[in-house]
Amino acid sequence: MVAGPESPEIVERGGVTGAALRQTTVLEDVIPVGEKEVGPGDRVHALDGEIGQVQGFLVDPGDDRVTHVLLLEGHLWGRKRVAIPISAVTGVDAGIRLNLTKEQVGELPPVA
Repeated sequence: MVAGPESPEIVERGGVTGAALRQTTVLEDVIPVGEKEVGPGDRVHALDGEIGQVQGFLVDPGDDRVTHVLLLEGHLWGRKRVAIPISAVTGVDAGIRLNLTKEQVGELPPVA
């Protein structure tokens, strides 16, 4: 988080004129060196091709670790959302890569 001055504003109080500085807070996501950022909309690739897009993540409330990737899988007329265990993720290069085939992902039960 970084805070810094913006343009000065002239303030007049009780006949005394002075410059006041406004401060702005800027929040930045910092990704550790060697890590990749993954988010909703990123492509998901099975062993035999692209399978869908990331919709979100399931997180264990006890330790705040991601347990599943939520995937919107299928075609326009037959889409479903499935939860893929994080253990099936082999990488995050140009999207998420899985150690599952399209058929295996298609066999996963839908989640609400």
